[in-house]
Amino acid sequence: MKGMSIMIANISNIKSSAMYIGYLILKEIKEKNTGKVSIYDVSRALKRKGINSSRQLVLGLSFLYSVDIVEFEEANVWIKK
Repeated sequence: MKGMSIMIANISNIKSSAMYIGYLILKEIKEKNTGKVSIYDVSRALKRKGINSSRQLVLGLSFLYSVDIVEFEEANVWIKK
């Protein structure tokens, strides 16, 4: 095992990652099946999944914006076409 690094992921670490939060945001937009979704709807969806921190919402949106998947303006979020 010399020279090998073992990566162990804790489920709580995964659920607080920007990628997982981004996945939940995209899932909410898809379920609404509209052009855009209110950030308040996204926040409620995250709370239903046990994510209560606004910091996690910001990290998820920042991740999706940085990989050029979503756009947002004021209180609305939508998937780029």
